[in-house]
Amino acid sequence: MKIIVLNSKGGVGKSTTATQVLAPYLYIKNGQRVNLIEFDDENSDSKSFSNSEILEAKTIKVSGNDIDTALTDNVLNYDDVILDIGGNKTTTYVIDSLIDSGVINAFDLIVIPLTDGEQDSINAINVYNKIRENNDTSKIIFALSRVNNSYEIEIQFLDFYGDIKGRLDNRIGLIEKIKEDDKNIIKISDSEVIKYSRVFGITAFELSKKDIEKNKEKMKQALKDKDTEKSKKLAYKSTILNKAIRYKDDVLKECFKTINEVVA
Repeated sequence: MKIIVLNSKGGVGKSTTATQVLAPYLYIKNGQRVNLIEFDDENSDSKSFSNSEILEAKTIKVSGNDIDTALTDNVLNYDDVILDIGGNKTTTYVIDSLIDSGVINAFDLIVIPLTDGEQDSINAINVYNKIRENNDTSKIIFALSRVNNSYEIEIQFLDFYGDIKGRLDNRIGLIEKIKEDDKNIIKISDSEVIKYSRVFGITAFELSKKDIEKNKEKMKQALKDKDTEKSKKLAYKSTILNKAIRYKDDVLKECFKTINEVVA
């Protein structure tokens, strides 16, 4: 499966969506390491996952490179690949190149992340429109990033959904500019697990697979030995591992389910 993640607005969760959701999804689907390629002049997020056993990541700078050839090669050379595209001018360069070459039609899935800012939604819709003007076959998913579960999703993402319950100003959401078949949404909750996973150099999905039972046994022994410092460290690690498991069960599995339904 070929997937591209993009939004011309920076800081909307593109890399988090690519590494924490899409890479584990493809890994589960195919049972092998996932090729993840960043096209970005400003960041190299994949370096945070140096210990990952599910990612085969690299970064390609857009400026100073033959972007047309780099894109074509990296899209067509792999049966399964995720392209994580940097924001701002990088997105424009990449989309224009993909349209010019026709490779825009090679993707099975196009994912457009956004957070709850007004400009995020506007940029997401602009990117969506440009893609659909030149590609009417690829499946599309909008990834709502940094979802705060303390709010109703429609309230947090008011500009995207609009005032659908008529409690504020009856505004029409930007989602109404999306074709009905393209109104596919995954929700990526904000979680400290994302931060913890980077500390370990692996994805949250991998963190959830760590042997928590072994940690529990070590904890029991440390408590028995009255080793306070070791007990504190093991307790902290146990808390992180349990949060990762809940994140996998509550967030990632729901995302995977939606992706399966869209690409089926």
